[in-house]
Amino acid sequence: MKKILLLIAGISFGMNTMAQDAEGKEVQAGLVFGTSILMQNVTSDYFQKGGLSNDLSIGMNVNFSLTESLVFCTGVEFDFETLKYESKSNNGLFYVYEGKNIIPQSDVDVLNTNQNVYQMDSRIQKATYLTIPTMLQFRTNFIGYFRYFGKFGLRNSFLVKSTINDEGYTPPLSPILPANTDPREDMRAKNDLFFMKSAVGMSLGAEWNFVGSTCLVAELGYYYGFTPLHTQWNTDKQKNYHFTYNSAGEKVEVNNAAQQSQLQFKLSILF
Repeated sequence: MKKILLLIAGISFGMNTMAQDAEGKEVQAGLVFGTSILMQNVTSDYFQKGGLSNDLSIGMNVNFSLTESLVFCTGVEFDFETLKYESKSNNGLFYVYEGKNIIPQSDVDVLNTNQNVYQMDSRIQKATYLTIPTMLQFRTNFIGYFRYFGKFGLRNSFLVKSTINDEGYTPPLSPILPANTDPREDMRAKNDLFFMKSAVGMSLGAEWNFVGSTCLVAELGYYYGFTPLHTQWNTDKQKNYHFTYNSAGEKVEVNNAAQQSQLQFKLSILF
């Protein structure tokens, strides 16, 4: 995190050395900070939302003026997401693990880890994404020290890493014994989250030229996610990490399924 901050600050300082008045400037670049409310549309029959999911982001944005009123906006942002889920299965939602790794059901017998079974009750899944926004901005001329804009475009995010913290139980070896509460922390399920997610949306905001060529920018946007958040392997059943039981007592292999939209507030300092 410190290295990311230092890199972004260094690039922004270099841009500032080429400063000129904000109006008429062809390139603006600087730091951006954001926070989002994540809206999970969970389509799985076995998972459900477990509370408010959120996101914090930091990065660098660059604006290239195409005309006085039309700007191409891009950059690099790191998103730190917290996703919350709960089990929705009436017959329990389980997985097999070895150490910190959740084992795909297709590999359970090969690894002989049948005894390491866990019943998940609730989950906090933390994910880090590298996001590249590609947006068009339509803006007014300065009215005093302010100008106003609207943006439209895509946010493409690539998964960097993810971890899972679960609350649940270790099933007893005997049916007459009670289940043991057993939180699991920093678990990993490789390929559970899809490696890329895309969202299309728009934002509205204002830019304040408060000193020299330096501007403070605030914007509020909504982005609709149209790609799956979790990898869907149900068609070939090769990478299902969880299992439950149907009404006939038969084992059913499942994975989480959701799409994600977000309401995002961003604050930027551009030079």
